[in-house]
Amino acid sequence: MSEYAAQAAGPRPVSTQTRRDAVVDELRRAIMAGELKAGQRVREVHIAQQLGVSRPTLREAIYQLIHEGLLEQQPYRGVVVTSIDEKFIVDTAAVRVALETLAAKALADDSDGSRRAKLEAAWQEYRAAHRVQDAARLHQAHIALHRTIWDASDNVMLKRIWPTVEAQINLAITVDESTRSDPDRALHVHERLIDAILGGDPRTIEAEVERHTRASADELIEMIGQRGAEGSEA
Repeated sequence: MSEYAAQAAGPRPVSTQTRRDAVVDELRRAIMAGELKAGQRVREVHIAQQLGVSRPTLREAIYQLIHEGLLEQQPYRGVVVTSIDEKFIVDTAAVRVALETLAAKALADDSDGSRRAKLEAAWQEYRAAHRVQDAARLHQAHIALHRTIWDASDNVMLKRIWPTVEAQINLAITVDESTRSDPDRALHVHERLIDAILGGDPRTIEAEVERHTRASADELIEMIGQRGAEGSEA
């Protein structure tokens, strides 16, 4: 299939009244669904025509997805869908385990209950998104839940670091969601994580963050490898 044909089979038109946010959601959906593939160029003229929006509106959406890490600007090629490899997944997981363990322990050490209240509110939004089976809303709630763990820790350095690492975490989560396509599993593993944090036992928190992040990354790498092998055999 030519690159133009792949683009034509990708994003679907959106209504003019939703504008930039709808374009962001649709491009994110197309990337998660594999309709816009890793390394593929994003041609503004074709994509704008497919979505039925102006190029300035599309460009705003592209900038947002570059910030999220789903797209990247490459010299001489322009904007392309970000490619990731096993090392990216492993490295991101290692950083997340170290920092989210620190954040989760600080959040659990909560004298007045305000930190836990923030986490519980983010968890309720995640569960609500799961109930209505809205993939875009669930993705945002997923990111927001982890952001809340960092923010509610009230650790100044963690709160400053989050904007720097959010794009990489977002990308890792997006790949996980699109590869597994199993929101019920995601709900279950997050329930275990939240219960561990609210339970407050440091060792349980350490074990659950490790399981939630590093073990999931190992499973994801194995799944991607299996699919790649199946694809080469087809």
